[in-house]
Amino acid sequence: MTHPACLRCHERRLLSGRELFGDVLFDHAAHLSAMRRGKRLRCTSCHSQIVQGSHIAVTVSTCVLCHFKGQQAGTGTARCTLCHQVPDKIIRRGTLTFNHADVQRYGMECTWCHARPEGGGDGPVPRERCVTCHNEASRLEKYGEPDLLHRMHVTEHKVDCMDCHLEIEHVGPVRIETAATGCGTCHSAGHTPQLSLYSGAGGRGVPPMPSPMFVAGVRCEGCHLEIPGHESEVRRAGEISCMSCHGPGYRRIFLSWQEGVRSRTGALQKQMAQTGRDLGATVMPAALGRPTAPGGDGRPPAQALTDARFNLDLVVRGHGIHNVDYAYALLERAHEDMDSARRARGLESLPEPWTKAPYASPCLGCHQGIEGRKGTIFGRPYGHEPHVRRARLDCVACHRPHEERGKGEVVRFGEAGCESCHHRDAKADCLACHPGVRKQKVASFRGEFDHAFHLDEAGQACADCHDLSPGKPASLKKEACAACH
Repeated sequence: MTHPACLRCHERRLLSGRELFGDVLFDHAAHLSAMRRGKRLRCTSCHSQIVQGSHIAVTVSTCVLCHFKGQQAGTGTARCTLCHQVPDKIIRRGTLTFNHADVQRYGMECTWCHARPEGGGDGPVPRERCVTCHNEASRLEKYGEPDLLHRMHVTEHKVDCMDCHLEIEHVGPVRIETAATGCGTCHSAGHTPQLSLYSGAGGRGVPPMPSPMFVAGVRCEGCHLEIPGHESEVRRAGEISCMSCHGPGYRRIFLSWQEGVRSRTGALQKQMAQTGRDLGATVMPAALGRPTAPGGDGRPPAQALTDARFNLDLVVRGHGIHNVDYAYALLERAHEDMDSARRARGLESLPEPWTKAPYASPCLGCHQGIEGRKGTIFGRPYGHEPHVRRARLDCVACHRPHEERGKGEVVRFGEAGCESCHHRDAKADCLACHPGVRKQKVASFRGEFDHAFHLDEAGQACADCHDLSPGKPASLKKEACAACH
């Protein structure tokens, strides 16, 4: 079964229980007590490398060779969970936070993020390697008999697998080719803008800003999922792609990214068209390049306008949602360059057609553009702009961090959290938060109470009838009605 010299010292350890080797849970008995892939293994099949300070070390490349040779990644002996348990840890790459516990929860595949590189090899045996040991023609003729060769070399002799086989690269480093792998076989050059945006490169006047997903090594196929039963169709990416890894809560984030990129791009396109009309076709673009009217950074106006159009076009063609942070930076730079060209021709600047948070916050790594979002909260209209831009409230002033939130919680302390600020001043404009109250008619002890009559004709204020004490829900004053009626 194995080398008798090894058994004299290690029999109990080898044939019972598992042990941790690196992050691999390894079972000696499974490898030594039966044929593995038609081969009888010896201790020296894996422990074959003499290292100073160690007895005989394990050659990891041999393990990879045996498990991956002739196997499709993620299947058979090459399935990741055969050796690696799904780690219970959180990793951070750039602004991306990923919880490995979601792998099992959402049925993710390890190969969506951890991929073998193209050209990583399949562990072939070059014929010329046989000549390094054998020079008899009769032996060299056995080159095409793998069962015989493995029995002679692995089972009967302690020949290191890597003496014959070339190494298989297990997991490749993150690089730009990794992101393009697979899609390039069909789309040879058609996705350059998308790849430029995803890798955070290619823009003009903006430093590199790779997407956190790109930094983590996620390939195109990680988001452009194959639809079962529709393998011939184009692989689409959408909110389901985000949800499959990050959970159902990412649907809202994806849709907000989509809307944010769409609205910013559309607004800048309108300003760019207006700039073209203002400058006039007769001065576009050569006349703008006169050295007598450089932009603020020394570039000719024509070059500034060309750069602005280039960055805007990169976001449009590359689909800004591939890298929202970089897309926003490109649009801001495009707006600056457009205004530089306008000022050089004596035209007034155009305001940025979007809002920006006046501070940096970790929350904005995922919630870009939240400062311009509107919605409803507790049945009332709500806008982030007055809270984020005007009041300069950090996100955590109203929201707890994700890891501290209770189930279903939206705002810290619920509705009372809003009242702690908005009911602080009894003279506050209640109708700013309750605009529909004028139309409300409620039953009272004398029939029907009409808010519009009391507010508009009787000249009453909300505080005349309601107790607006700070930190308390608004309630009706018992003496309010009797004072008039």
